[in-house]
Amino acid sequence: MATSAAVTADVVVVGAGTAGSQAALQLARTGRSVVLVDRRPAGQGGARWCNGVVAWQFERASLAPPEPPERRAEGGPVHLFSPSRRHRVLVADSPIAEADMRLLGQRLWAEAEAAGVDLRWGVRDVAVELDRGRPVALTAAVDGEPVRFEARLFVDASGREGVLRSAVPALAAWCPPAAPHDLCSAQHLILEIDDVDAARRYLKEVEAEPGEAVDHLGLAGGYSVAVIRVEESLEEVSVLTGTLADGRSGTGPDLMKRVRAEHPWIGRPVFGGGALIPLRRTYDRLAVPGLALVGDAAAQVMAAHGSGIGYGLIAGKVLAEATAGAADPGSADAVWAYQARYLREFGPTLGAYDAFRRMSVALGSDGVERLFASGVFGPSLIEPGLHQRLGAPPAHELTGHARALLADPALARVVVPALVRAGLAQALYRAYPSRPTERGLRAWSRLARAVLGS
Repeated sequence: MATSAAVTADVVVVGAGTAGSQAALQLARTGRSVVLVDRRPAGQGGARWCNGVVAWQFERASLAPPEPPERRAEGGPVHLFSPSRRHRVLVADSPIAEADMRLLGQRLWAEAEAAGVDLRWGVRDVAVELDRGRPVALTAAVDGEPVRFEARLFVDASGREGVLRSAVPALAAWCPPAAPHDLCSAQHLILEIDDVDAARRYLKEVEAEPGEAVDHLGLAGGYSVAVIRVEESLEEVSVLTGTLADGRSGTGPDLMKRVRAEHPWIGRPVFGGGALIPLRRTYDRLAVPGLALVGDAAAQVMAAHGSGIGYGLIAGKVLAEATAGAADPGSADAVWAYQARYLREFGPTLGAYDAFRRMSVALGSDGVERLFASGVFGPSLIEPGLHQRLGAPPAHELTGHARALLADPALARVVVPALVRAGLAQALYRAYPSRPTERGLRAWSRLARAVLGS
């Protein structure tokens, strides 16, 4: 058997998508020696399509927000249509900008390497070595040659599969893979416009201007969307589709085919891709000694609309903050500080919007239609979700919302419990144990399952 080459560092990060690259960058900035590995060829890590991002998340992550050409589109008006298109809600000023994940990845890799990160591509067949349950090394093949990576802290940024997470029993027990009904099948494409006049007719029909997003909700179940944004140049169109991967709602690619068939003015793809995105509530445990999770591996996703980029970027910054100065960055105290800081600060938002996600699933397409018709689903309810922050309708709207729900008891039976759970999530996560306590965490997790669901 060939002798493995040894690579030793303070931290080894597995997965060079945006969450992993950001974690490597931020940890290196605290003075750690960091190795970042990815199974794909050089420059091919992470998403290869566009995502919606908001500026405040880049600020919290200590990153400059995207600039053109990385930022392909600004925010602005968003038109949201009910499944039948009989009802429309206009949000006048969305904060969401569309960013090219390919270029964001390139920026993060360049900044990480400038900070001293050792970036290794084509790392395959990763296996975890444990010492009394704690990961102490990874063995892998690099260009067909065996390599052993040793570190005090390993970071799993390998996506929803959780390559390291699933191999460490102490964390695997807390972090089961997302079930099909907790996965979003999403696809995003940038496509050519073959018929500019037809594209203009579409915009006139939906009362939108070039550059504005048009969201068609509930087309394939309560949790489904097709977002069409005709670019200002009228040369290309951005189309995002997503559905639950539960076997009953089709897939994101299926919905993409439907959109393209209904709009023959949409031409061939320029670039894009898709993925299965975990929607379940963020795991109650994000770390054990020697191992921390970031990004989709931690289910750090804004479940209401399946966006995980911003909260994954933030996770890398919080991990670096929590472990800075620790003699052992993988110690029980250091990694607990990471999960406690992250969940106490962002758990309320992620938990609340997971309640709303499950509400939309329970409503189905018919229920989403009634929610539009009721007037409850208006700008004051939608805007906080676009900002990916908690919010509530102003007091003067609450009476009207209450009357609308009283007039539709079936709708109220789904919406009201979701609102209650969203409210309770705020108090629940702010009570997350701030210091290492296995008993306290188990008690907190039982309460979380009872309040928010598993």
